[in-house]
Amino acid sequence: MYPKFIQRNNYESFKKISVSLIFLVSLPAFADSFCTGKVTKLGVGRHGVVYVSGPGGLPVVYLCNLQGKSNGIETESCKAMYSSLLAAKAQNKTVSITFNPSIGSCSELGSWRYAQNVNWVISE
Repeated sequence: MYPKFIQRNNYESFKKISVSLIFLVSLPAFADSFCTGKVTKLGVGRHGVVYVSGPGGLPVVYLCNLQGKSNGIETESCKAMYSSLLAAKAQNKTVSITFNPSIGSCSELGSWRYAQNVNWVISE
């Protein structure tokens, strides 16, 4: 029933260690990518699309739409994100925009396109 290299009385310890190692190895998959810095551009288009650039070298990207759900972001969440970004820009504060699953680099996102997998907007 047990592999020869595992004694019966050590089997439970082996299982616990194995599960812990699997969890630790897979942990980075849950981490967000943070694009952190000052907002250089922030705007709203005539159809409600919010765009931003700056944090972490982020090019001009669309985040969401103030008039309806888009890019997986609900309208009320979009309003809160825009409000946080506007306050950070007005006060010259640092902000973080996070992405999950993580992205390779903030500056590698396509300009003037929806930034996929936006997760959080955090004012610091």
